[in-house]
Amino acid sequence: MKVLAIIGSPRKNGNTWKVVEKVKAHLLAMSPDIEFQTLFLSEYNIQMCTGCFTCFSRGKEKCPLKDDRDIIEAKMLEADGIIVAAPTYAMGVPAMMKNLIDRLAYTCHRPVLFGKAVLLVSTVGGFMGLKETLNQLTMLVSGCTDIKKLGVPCPPVNMPGFEKRAEKNIRKTSKAFLKDLRTPGSKAPGLGDWAWFASFKSFTDYESYQKFAPADYEYYKDKEFFYPIRKYPFSRFSGKIMKSLMKFSMRFMVKE
Repeated sequence: MKVLAIIGSPRKNGNTWKVVEKVKAHLLAMSPDIEFQTLFLSEYNIQMCTGCFTCFSRGKEKCPLKDDRDIIEAKMLEADGIIVAAPTYAMGVPAMMKNLIDRLAYTCHRPVLFGKAVLLVSTVGGFMGLKETLNQLTMLVSGCTDIKKLGVPCPPVNMPGFEKRAEKNIRKTSKAFLKDLRTPGSKAPGLGDWAWFASFKSFTDYESYQKFAPADYEYYKDKEFFYPIRKYPFSRFSGKIMKSLMKFSMRFMVKE
């Protein structure tokens, strides 16, 4: 099993890295065969997204920025499990992590990380903002259904009670993440998943959208769902209903 940890902090030896190292230690203690790789985002060249929308409409290959984005995405695709870690800065992720989210945002239209175990990690110097940061990090792993979250307060003063609680939470979450690693595979889609898929699938039925976003059209045109779901007959039936409802509603919103 391969685990990739992406550290989205400008500080290599900060609290976020320390928490990930503890997670790593727990994982290797429980499963020594894990291949663990730590990727420091600060060591990679990720240019600032300009919002040109080319990756969305024409495909990621057409992005005018040539840097290390594809290297990072390739490592994510190769891994069985992904840890995405970032500190909380002003109620959200640091700039370098937000930029990576922006640069990979096309995966929200065309997700690819199916069947992977995911652990999202954030630390904060006080007590506020962990929820917001962890929610932001989910944008980086579109398509993943097994997502665990670990938020760790790291107060600047000695607070043994918080440290004890944090250690317990790290152990518990590491164990849950390992369970997901050992049972890979995608789940039956829920109604929210079908709404996500059906909305894009319905848009690609329109010639105007096909011209605007040919990359989306090519991705969705032959798909029943994001991934094969033949073993989930009830979910497939629910999906057909959702797609029919979405197509019907689109008739009142989209004009060719």
